[in-house]
Amino acid sequence: MFKAIVLACSISNPNICIEFEDTKEQLITKEQCVQRTFEMRKDISEMMADMKAVAYKCTQLKEGRFT
Repeated sequence: MFKAIVLACSISNPNICIEFEDTKEQLITKEQCVQRTFEMRKDISEMMADMKAVAYKCTQLKEGRFT
């Protein structure tokens, strides 16, 4: 399983950044995780107009771990 993480920074002050972690889905493959990061990027831009997604990563979870 993978955890999707997106880093978004403020457009008006690029020194202010927030790391968003997916809590919506169980991501079995890395491809699913990458696809989820693109969905998260869209959601972040719609919900937080001053934030812009600048990076993402998919972290593989250890067996038996949810986070």
